Amino acid sequence: MAEVLPGRRAHALEGWSVALAEQRADLARVRDGWISAWAWVLLVATLLYVLIGANPYQHDAVFDPLTGGAVQSPVNRFIWLGLLAFAAPVLWWRRGDLIDALRRLWPLVLLFVWFIASTRWAIDPDASGRRLFLFVVDVFICLAVSLGLKDARRLHSGLATACAIVVAIDMGSWIIAPAASMTDIGLAGIHTHKNTLGAVMLLTGLICWPYALGQRGLMGKIFWGFVTLASFILLIASKSKTSLAILLVVAFVGPLLMAILRRRGEVLWGLGFSALALVAVAALMWLAWCASQGQDPLAPAEKITFTQRTDVWRFTIEQFRLHPWRGVGFGSFWDVDPKVQPSLQTDLWFAQPDAPTNESHNGYLDLLVTTGVPGLIGALMVLFRWLSRGLTLLRRSLLDPLSVEGRALPYLTYLAIFPLVFVVHNFMESTYFNANSIFGFIILLAGVDIDLRYAPAAMPAAATRR
Repeated sequence: MAEVLPGRRAHALEGWSVALAEQRADLARVRDGWISAWAWVLLVATLLYVLIGANPYQHDAVFDPLTGGAVQSPVNRFIWLGLLAFAAPVLWWRRGDLIDALRRLWPLVLLFVWFIASTRWAIDPDASGRRLFLFVVDVFICLAVSLGLKDARRLHSGLATACAIVVAIDMGSWIIAPAASMTDIGLAGIHTHKNTLGAVMLLTGLICWPYALGQRGLMGKIFWGFVTLASFILLIASKSKTSLAILLVVAFVGPLLMAILRRRGEVLWGLGFSALALVAVAALMWLAWCASQGQDPLAPAEKITFTQRTDVWRFTIEQFRLHPWRGVGFGSFWDVDPKVQPSLQTDLWFAQPDAPTNESHNGYLDLLVTTGVPGLIGALMVLFRWLSRGLTLLRRSLLDPLSVEGRALPYLTYLAIFPLVFVVHNFMESTYFNANSIFGFIILLAGVDIDLRYAPAAMPAAATRR
């Protein structure tokens, strides 16, 4: 009898422990559900503000006559601080994962250390500090979204929902208030410029096209297909040639890229070396032909102006040569104190009141002149790290459709293609670490999630993010 009682107690304790563990698991699932919902709302709200901005329907940009830069809405910083406050609960709930997340983002953290150092010698320290602080806010919001929405499909739904809302607003605005939506150079909708509408619809196509293909039900495919088609119509109406050309190229190259990524590693290496060989042969043939004809190989390039962007590029490069290693300070080259802004010390056409310019129209040159050679090298390393990891994640999902990554194929398709688009886009526009650009925030959001979602193939940690 004495032996039976301890056995019964042990059995009772074991049952109590199991019940307690199940209760804790249920509470954890409920808590994760609330965190996910909170982060989803944060993502949609942030993306809506990024895509619409603080000055809807202000089609004529208001420029500061002293600096040549666009005048920012005074509520902009308060909205970003409000979004950061909204993200704070997610960061607190996920504080156990925060240190590991920062460790995974170590190249980005080191790059920001250099940016912070550059504010010490910036030609306009106040402007440099404000713009860097806004990017730090952006990073923490991106961390909250990625840590709160570990399910890739849930994160993709938030991106697609925000894009669908903006498409509905722009299409409704075009139908109901065409005079307020149109400009002399194209449809702008609710946005400040027709090129802004073009960029938003380009992003919508990149997000909603794979989301529509990933829908299981017929009605879902029809709805998101309609959203994608509507965004394409708005893109055409905007007459934004750059965004339209990029989207058409992606529509052709995207399926080809996915077909290539399905191949074995040996085939990929072979295709890569073949492409390099073709480029080398073409360059040698061109040089040989120019030598035989006595022509300058660079002569055709000298005639290309890219709508007079080359004038701005030359000026930026000249200024870079004055401070090649330290630069003039993060975000401290355009739209700063007119007493120190380099362009306003000249009589160049793009520094005049009737042609104000607040960027070099090349993101890499702007980083070079503001943060020097170390800043550009670090930024390129971060960008190509995101690009290569995004393609790796897509390749894994294609090769193993039944894996965790395979089930997230639509989202990983967007996550792999957007950095490619971003690399090309920044040859003509300055959006990389530009605090007031749509793509500048989106690449941070995509890059942070790529680094947190990526793990070497041998590590099971990749399976922790669905």
